[in-house]
Amino acid sequence: MTCIKNLKLSILILLLAAAVSANAEIINRVYAVVGEKVITQYELETLNPKRLQYIYKNFEGDKREEELNKYYVAALDMLTNNYVIEQAAAREGVRVSSREVDGAVKEIIEKNSIDEDKLSELLAASNQTMEQYKWSIKIDILKARLMSTVFRPKIIITEDDIKKYVEANAAALELSDMYELRIMTVDNKEQLDKALADFKDTGDFRSTVMKFSTSGNADNGGYLGWVELAFLDDEIRNTIAGKKGLTEPLEDHGSYRVFYVEGFKNKDNVTGDKRDSIVKTLQEERSKEIFDNWLAEKRKEILIQKKYAY
Repeated sequence: MTCIKNLKLSILILLLAAAVSANAEIINRVYAVVGEKVITQYELETLNPKRLQYIYKNFEGDKREEELNKYYVAALDMLTNNYVIEQAAAREGVRVSSREVDGAVKEIIEKNSIDEDKLSELLAASNQTMEQYKWSIKIDILKARLMSTVFRPKIIITEDDIKKYVEANAAALELSDMYELRIMTVDNKEQLDKALADFKDTGDFRSTVMKFSTSGNADNGGYLGWVELAFLDDEIRNTIAGKKGLTEPLEDHGSYRVFYVEGFKNKDNVTGDKRDSIVKTLQEERSKEIFDNWLAEKRKEILIQKKYAY
């Protein structure tokens, strides 16, 4: 009798173990294998459990199935893409640790004077969890490191590249021809004639300005520096455009202004901050293009197996 009881107990234990095993298999079903990474149902569901709760609470029947399918497909695509980037970056010697991600989150929290609960609340308002947010930070750091160490060093921006960009984006860049100018201001026609006679004798506009000009910058020879043509009023613009050297005098209620063009820069010859900005923009565009092509190749190299479709 005791043997029969023991046999029944053994069978019951085996059945329970099989049931637990089967249940565990369903709960943690493998959805995909990406290279060395296995994506399970548990991992997909822990990305945004509140979203799943919302779906189960607010939808039924076919509509629930449709919403669940959208969730699983989006979550699987995101993790698949992230694991490809992570493993491909590792092959280039680029890695980001969990500690670095946590440090970045902490820095964001401190910078915005909030706590982790508040950050989670803000993320939830945009239907995002801390887990998803940490993933996005990790991928951003990986991309930045790949750009700086792998891709950008290979990018060379030529003068021809800059010229083509300027031609294609002239309006948006608000480029203008630039003139290096000096100005002389005199109070009447008599003073103007004396000043022009002096300049004719010396050929030195700077010294003439210092002798005759009444403007505030007479001491430095009326030097205005490099001025964009587009920033000047119509009268001055028409007076100096295309000119070299001395311009025609401009009368203003009996007084006169005379400009002297010392230098000219064509608007297509971009320098300074604008040039630096163009180079940076071109580098970013090239980097993105290179990254997209690189990632497409890595997706072919890293085996992706979809095991189950919801």
